[in-house]
Amino acid sequence: MLILLRHGRTPTNEQRRLQGSHDASLDEVGRTQAAHAGDYIRSRWDIDEVVISPLARTRQTAECAGFGDAAVVDDRWREIDFGDYDRRPISEVVQELAAAWTEDIHYEPADGESMAVLHDRVVSACLDLEARAHDRNILVVSHATPIKSAAVWAMGGPASQVLSLSLNVGTVSVIGHYHGALVLKEFNSWIPRPR
Repeated sequence: MLILLRHGRTPTNEQRRLQGSHDASLDEVGRTQAAHAGDYIRSRWDIDEVVISPLARTRQTAECAGFGDAAVVDDRWREIDFGDYDRRPISEVVQELAAAWTEDIHYEPADGESMAVLHDRVVSACLDLEARAHDRNILVVSHATPIKSAAVWAMGGPASQVLSLSLNVGTVSVIGHYHGALVLKEFNSWIPRPR
């Protein structure tokens, strides 16, 4: 299995701004989400490997979840670089960016990267993990866009399909195999909170 955990909440998430390459830290809610995620993941799987993006929010999520000591950084799992759109309110830019990428998946925001480039690097990372994930459980702590890209890869879709998915902070998605074929077993699953 590939168990994909989106990082916990940051102040930038709370402000509903694009985060991209901006290196924000988790807030208190995010740390709590990560701790609950760790309990939830351990209750379902024995984790054999942990891969994280290089950004602080994923490193902190892995640490709060109890997987920080085992984490290996892979730059291919970092969030898309929105360039000049980073830290702007999502409500102000989402339609503009979605329209640009719908028209041309290779569109690059100023000082940013295209959805096609992100998808290519995530597919490369997934292919590197796929063979090991046949008999191992690999936890990847990453961001919304790379996890959506991995889900699209598992379903055999094009990079443009990433634009049709939405992913919440602190959620789990799972890619596995069924009769030899890749399947998206879970997507955007809320983690039960302890009572």
